[in-house]
Amino acid sequence: MHIIEVKEFNFLEISKSPNIIISLKGKKNFSEESAEAKAKFMDKYFGVKSFQEFNQVHGTNIFGIDNASNNEFDGYLTKESKIAFAIKTADCIPLILWDDKTKNLCGLHCGWKGLKNGIIPKTIERNPHQHFTHAYIGPHICTDHFEVQSDFIDAFALAEQDISHFLEESNSKIYMNLRQLVIHQLHQYGVEINNNFSPCSYAEKDHFFSWRRDNANPHRNLTIAWF
Repeated sequence: MHIIEVKEFNFLEISKSPNIIISLKGKKNFSEESAEAKAKFMDKYFGVKSFQEFNQVHGTNIFGIDNASNNEFDGYLTKESKIAFAIKTADCIPLILWDDKTKNLCGLHCGWKGLKNGIIPKTIERNPHQHFTHAYIGPHICTDHFEVQSDFIDAFALAEQDISHFLEESNSKIYMNLRQLVIHQLHQYGVEINNNFSPCSYAEKDHFFSWRRDNANPHRNLTIAWF
């Protein structure tokens, strides 16, 4: 991992086109800063014109497409340069989508509820610009640590989604592969996945916050992206 330290904050640098960085645990945690402090920091050290994050509620409202009260969005869509947005996660998948030519950029908070309710197809199909060419699938809870129960499987069945290919059984327990579900949905739209591996938020306790591991700890990993 390419880790950069800026003023005692640690970030995992993923890409420079688009720019993608992920806040890490360290001496200071970026997610604990105020919205105003984050915006000033991003302006001073990364040269962005504005920074925005949202009240994420495991829904499917997308900033740039939908209207929502109380800033409740689980994703964003933008074509503006030097405008940074953050997706907050602590086991869910932070998904970044973009188009190389149009510089169309999207970020999605892909927890199991959002995936069940179709956040990926909704966003891609309602994209008012052009299609997305590439995707980055960020740190999230990996299959080995994501045990699910029958009610989880039934919820997807009620949403008319067959997730049997993404379930694994071990020692009479069932585990879900969220990454493969996301890849499956993206491939239906011809989106190329840029990374073959995503760090596990649960297993890598020195770098990432995990909701399951840390007993519902409120701290979050921020996946920040901009062109």
